[in-house]
Amino acid sequence: MGFILFIHGMGHDPRQDYWRDWAGPLRAALEQKGMAAAGDDFDGVYYYDLVPGPAAEGCPAGFPARRRRFLAELRDFARRELQAAAEGTDFQARGLIGKLVSYLVDNFGDIFAYLYLDPVYRAVNERVYAKLRAADRPVYLLGYSLGAMVGYCALQAEPALAGRVAHLIMLGCPLFWFTRGVARRADLGMRPAVGRWTNLAGIVDIAWPHQVPCLVQGLDEHVEFIIDRFNPVRGHLAYFTNPESLAIIAGLIAETGAGS
Repeated sequence: MGFILFIHGMGHDPRQDYWRDWAGPLRAALEQKGMAAAGDDFDGVYYYDLVPGPAAEGCPAGFPARRRRFLAELRDFARRELQAAAEGTDFQARGLIGKLVSYLVDNFGDIFAYLYLDPVYRAVNERVYAKLRAADRPVYLLGYSLGAMVGYCALQAEPALAGRVAHLIMLGCPLFWFTRGVARRADLGMRPAVGRWTNLAGIVDIAWPHQVPCLVQGLDEHVEFIIDRFNPVRGHLAYFTNPESLAIIAGLIAETGAGS
């Protein structure tokens, strides 16, 4: 079979082999589809060290000054917006504004850094390109959350390397919330030069990935399924644990492999 490459989403995980937590369940799902996958059939792009992560001062020690200023400005902007919205409320009186600002920046700072800081954008993309150059087989590229936008932007920027991707599968893509930022990096009317391109959208997912077909052109398929009926945050986190999701991903890989 081909080579399955994951791109992680926002947040922070110090383990560069984060992808093993996803590969295990997916490997079992592939076996159910009659595809035997070995440990060296999986890998992941790691870029948490290139984007802002949770830290007491807003970004990790040693961050370049430009990125530290970016995080400080983002925090100031979020604080002003929230304070204006919560003025005179119990929310403000209990001093929760600062905590919410930290949550927003810690969880979304990496998205803004990728989309708006050129050095971060180039460095993250290069991590993707390095994995693609090293691949000696067709690649199934699974981009999760922010990783879906990274894959989309990076592959548009390098059509020759995109040609090594047999199937780009975007999972829980939050493009709806960050359309303007992505449009700075990619042409939403252009299809990445990959063999096949699928958007996988769980319902209910806070990222609202089912809006992706309304925002881009060239998708080969868009797949929706129930991932969580009540909790959109839990739904966003379930793509590599939900049995139906895993079965769909394995089926997409099996179909592509059978047709190649």
